[in-house]
Amino acid sequence: MRLAASEDGQSLLEFALILPLLVSIFVCLTDYAFWAQKAMQLQAAADAGAVYGTIPGNASNTTTMTKIANLSATRSLNGSTGTTVNSNLIYTCTPGGTQVTSSSLCSGVAPLQYVQVSVKSTVSALMPYPGVPSSVALSGWASYRVEGTP
Repeated sequence: MRLAASEDGQSLLEFALILPLLVSIFVCLTDYAFWAQKAMQLQAAADAGAVYGTIPGNASNTTTMTKIANLSATRSLNGSTGTTVNSNLIYTCTPGGTQVTSSSLCSGVAPLQYVQVSVKSTVSALMPYPGVPSSVALSGWASYRVEGTP
């Protein structure tokens, strides 16, 4: 059976109509993959900074913890625009308990010592989408108990 003349180019027309949808889906998936990768990178950066703080003698060196987290997150010791790192040394009487001072006594013993590192970054989308923000705030957070504390 022979095709009617009006059906010539139908496949090309269908392809031209579907192509923008396929490109949009590809870009959305690429953005999502990039955001997921960046979120994992920020978490790894927070872990790296906090792990450094757990090495005996390093717990109070929050400056170096911050630099290590920055280096891991941004490939720069000083960080980059849109990325912030905070490192803290905290004390509690019980794991996950209320924060106390380093000189506090908890049932007659010294408080537990923890290092905490948080890394936050704002990541822009490859292209704007209707109804979706053009950037996403991502973060990573790590808290480790310092060995040698009771």
